[in-house]
Amino acid sequence: MESYTILKQLLLPPGLFLVLLALAFVLVRGTLGRLVLFVTWSLLLVMSLPALAGPLIRLAEQYPALPPTALRQTGAEAIVVLGAEVYADAPEYDGHTVGVNSMKRSRYAAWLHRRTGLPIYISGGAGPRAPGPAMQRFLEEELAVPVAALEDGSRNTRENAELTAPLLEQAGIRRVLLVTDAWHMPRALAAFERAGVDAVPAPTYFVSGARRLQRAAGAENHGWREWLPQAAALYASYYAIHELLGAVYYELRADLGPKSQAWNLRVDPDQLS
Repeated sequence: MESYTILKQLLLPPGLFLVLLALAFVLVRGTLGRLVLFVTWSLLLVMSLPALAGPLIRLAEQYPALPPTALRQTGAEAIVVLGAEVYADAPEYDGHTVGVNSMKRSRYAAWLHRRTGLPIYISGGAGPRAPGPAMQRFLEEELAVPVAALEDGSRNTRENAELTAPLLEQAGIRRVLLVTDAWHMPRALAAFERAGVDAVPAPTYFVSGARRLQRAAGAENHGWREWLPQAAALYASYYAIHELLGAVYYELRADLGPKSQAWNLRVDPDQLS
């Protein structure tokens, strides 16, 4: 069974890509070509191993879960949940519905609402395929949880904060529980703080930890499998690098200021995925 597991992981992506790159390294001629192949192979290997991807995603997941016993001690007056992706043109639903990350965040927002009674504000993006309307339908029609307001003009995390802040101010809300994925929380929280919103981090869906990544790949209780390439680990590495680069971008943008023409280009790390 262990031989079968190893063979399977090496024949499925990303293991298959690592095997092919190793073969290319043997066949290719020239120092530069081999160097490029070796660097590519090494980076893919590091990002594909649960034992290494776990610590990497932990760099992004800086805020711990909000203890259920402390919910009423936060002083929050509303829940703000950030949109992620939409499952567009879903044939089984005959239209758009919530994507995986949007569903996780909506579910936790509903869970918080039922325990605190706080109103839910969705910051859900702009355009015909924005996740916000799908999240509102999911919350109200499937989870039977009311939505107080929907912000539907944002295109990235920074605009989530900037366009939600006036809605909260108009409602007289001073402090909120901010709901998003754990890996996305540091950048989201910083954006809301820059927009003048007093936000308490309420992260959901923690990916970090080699054992959790193992379970995502269906490989429990076998520590050696942490050193086999797995798609779940590569997925976690992608989000970790995405958020770390995004945090650097936002910090530079904030330091240079809104008047800097160098940052007036319509480029945002949220749009790189």
